[in-house]
Amino acid sequence: MTTTCLQIKNMCCDRCIEVVRNLLREAGYNPVSVVVGEASFVQNLSVNDVESIRRKLKTKGFAIAEKSNEKITVKIHAAICGYLNQMANKGAMLQKLSAYLSETLHQSYYQLSRRFTETTGVTIEKYFICLRMEKAKELLMHDELSIAEIAWQLGYSTQQIFSTQFKKETGKTPGEYRLKPVPQRIHWDKLLWQHFKQNA
Repeated sequence: MTTTCLQIKNMCCDRCIEVVRNLLREAGYNPVSVVVGEASFVQNLSVNDVESIRRKLKTKGFAIAEKSNEKITVKIHAAICGYLNQMANKGAMLQKLSAYLSETLHQSYYQLSRRFTETTGVTIEKYFICLRMEKAKELLMHDELSIAEIAWQLGYSTQQIFSTQFKKETGKTPGEYRLKPVPQRIHWDKLLWQHFKQNA
């Protein structure tokens, strides 16, 4: 039995998974699996099928990755989101991101990093920092955890290291941002490459 997989851009969380699954069903398709960045079908998809799915996904801001570098970039994005979510749940730094990506995607980190940067114009490291900062903004806005707890949950070894990086990226300390959350948080699925400022 043939399994067809589509790499889907702009997914980042369980909410995205549910939205994509519903869109596919509304379009008349029954995926056997939907995870961040990918939908799988136990059927061959024709050119017309893919076009129908593309149009349906576009209504909610999703898109199908077509080119090879786009596909691997979607996989890297999904893996980084998974890494950050695991970190937030466990409240500790996991293995190094480079090792995690290589192990998860079965390619050398050098190859992954090169293809990601070719496609997006930013490095994996910069992308990871930006996602981490947006998660920090979300936790600060919820006002349920102390700054030290947020630092720990995001895998920083100390509150000071977290605060220093947060101020470097946002221009505010975590405490200042909590009092006045500007610039506003950008949800991961809305974080476009033009939002990144690449370090020289």
